[in-house]
Amino acid sequence: MLRRRTNDDSGLSLPAVDSAGRDACPPPSETSKRAHPPRAALVCALVFVTLLAAALGVVISSAWRTRGPAAPGAGDAPSDDPRVTYAGKFLNIRPDVRYVGDERCVDCHASECTSFRKHPMGRSLVPINDPSTGERYDAAANNPFGALGSLWEVERRGERVWHKETRLGPDREPLSQTEMEVHYVLGSGIQGHSYLTNRNGYLFQTPVSWFTHKQIWDMSPGFQEERRTGRPISPECLFCHANRVHPIEGTVNRFETPAFDGYAIGCERCHGPGERHLERPGRRDPETNIDYTIVNPRWLAPEPRQAVCEQCHLEGEVRIVRRGRGLYDFRPGLPLDSFWTVFVRASEGAVDHRAVHHVEQMTASRCFQLSTESPSEDQRKLGCATCHNPHDRPSPEERVAHFRKQCLNCHEDHACSMPLAARLAREREDSCIECHMPRFSTTDIAHAASTDHRIVRRPESRARPGERGLPTQGFPVIAFHRGPRGYLDKEISRDLGLALVEMTKDGRTPASQFSSRELALLDAAIERDPNDLDALEARAVALVLLKRPRDALAGFEAVLAQAPRREVSLLGAAQVAAELRQWDSALTYARRAVAINPWMPDYRRILTLLLAQREMWDECRTQCQAWMRLDPASARARVVSVMVLIRIGKDAEAKAEFAKVEALQPANLSEFQDWFARQVRGEIGPPPIGGQ
Repeated sequence: MLRRRTNDDSGLSLPAVDSAGRDACPPPSETSKRAHPPRAALVCALVFVTLLAAALGVVISSAWRTRGPAAPGAGDAPSDDPRVTYAGKFLNIRPDVRYVGDERCVDCHASECTSFRKHPMGRSLVPINDPSTGERYDAAANNPFGALGSLWEVERRGERVWHKETRLGPDREPLSQTEMEVHYVLGSGIQGHSYLTNRNGYLFQTPVSWFTHKQIWDMSPGFQEERRTGRPISPECLFCHANRVHPIEGTVNRFETPAFDGYAIGCERCHGPGERHLERPGRRDPETNIDYTIVNPRWLAPEPRQAVCEQCHLEGEVRIVRRGRGLYDFRPGLPLDSFWTVFVRASEGAVDHRAVHHVEQMTASRCFQLSTESPSEDQRKLGCATCHNPHDRPSPEERVAHFRKQCLNCHEDHACSMPLAARLAREREDSCIECHMPRFSTTDIAHAASTDHRIVRRPESRARPGERGLPTQGFPVIAFHRGPRGYLDKEISRDLGLALVEMTKDGRTPASQFSSRELALLDAAIERDPNDLDALEARAVALVLLKRPRDALAGFEAVLAQAPRREVSLLGAAQVAAELRQWDSALTYARRAVAINPWMPDYRRILTLLLAQREMWDECRTQCQAWMRLDPASARARVVSVMVLIRIGKDAEAKAEFAKVEALQPANLSEFQDWFARQVRGEIGPPPIGGQ
């Protein structure tokens, strides 16, 4: 397939686009339209509204994220900023204290900085030219491999890397090829690596990952056919992998240049901003001998000390940035739940086997629960740092001895009851953790394993789920830090409403269970603050789920009245306007969405279908071509292209295009063939692409 390249750094071969997302080159001239039966427009309208609803359901499900923060409006103000009201001794909590960057730490803390850069946190995100990532590119590493009907290959050329998808025809000849240049390596490499491509400021995860334990390339976790061209990466996705990012407000995955303020997790994520420390280094309080110019978590009380780790390692089911807070407002030394509400499953929080679920497992353990019962031992309360040094990670050779020592700090007087000979027969290194914290295969990441932090006394037993193991008030999740009755807090109930919308649209809870009860949580939040854009947008999505399109459209338009470039609301407005057959409004919203993010195949698909419904064939052809360039292996895009070519009288080109559809061999090829035969006979009608 011939593709005209531009000089961008996207890794995809696309034409230049103007601000509206259209090809910058002149469109093809209008040709005569083939006449078709009078009822064809009505048939198109009925078919395309169904297609559009299905398409946008996918888009909203994948793109909608709780963005936060919306500026407090005319309603009740959120609680005072805890960074301002903080009354403790640390001097780097306030929001006006500036970050200085890791390079300013090295002069005085060279040893800690050197070891930390070898720690998984210090390798959470690196540029692709970093030499320490350790992948292999040979055939023994499953390169290339087959998935989603295509052949995938990873190719390194000097310091640059490409992920290539080739769709092969029945004769094994290439039908299409897409290259995504990789710009960043995501993940420490303990489980593996995923990869980011930067398309003119829009970040996408590529479909290919490296799995360390098996030393192979394979599809990234969770990738399906509709995300074959890349998954949009939101700022929330990067929160626990990147030091800090600079998103463009209202967009799903667009970032300023440069996107990153430091790549991997840095010193100031755990110690807070360093400006005051640089001004007064080493100045200690005469009474406590503590340097209060910067937070050292060892001097914090147990809860705020644990919050430093929880900002990333308490994944939960849904994490909501609280009203009036920003993504990076949290400061070490403060409670995490003043900035985030983390919701966990009410019925299975302690026994879930996901790759990042350690905090919930640990708090369900007997060791943790007993450590909280003695106030005199408060500073020794079990936490992440009890066993893990955040600056250093033991080598594989040191691992058993290191963790045995941590266990014996508490269990030396009442050590393992199993006789030594029996222990050695079971585990030759007499490892405490191999028996009491066994590794398990994760349920959310293929080819990966994690460690059970429930610290079970007997490996065959199961830890008590505890309080979070009980369903609460019929809601599937509860706020981790607030317990079963946390929803009684007005701000927590607002966050619960947002969380329930996200879980339902993502398919994690049945849509049939979503009701006006959940909607009421958002109604109450908006009554308190009519300018809460996150709640307004979530309410509009909730109305889509409740099949109330007129109210949903009014909801999205209320958001857009305050934030005209808010990407998800534009897509939502396009969806419900089309469902209501308000075609001109739907077209306007879809065009605006494409202008804001020209790299989304879904957006091009939606706009193409709307243009076809309005019989605007020239613009429809232009947008369909852009859709095919973004996703050249899409049979659906090519079938729509065939339809457009037929309508503008280019039968020979339509026949050649349909041959490519047949070569792609989609699952419903026989339906496409029947439809095309009818078109050749002059029976004009829309293509059967709803099931694709």
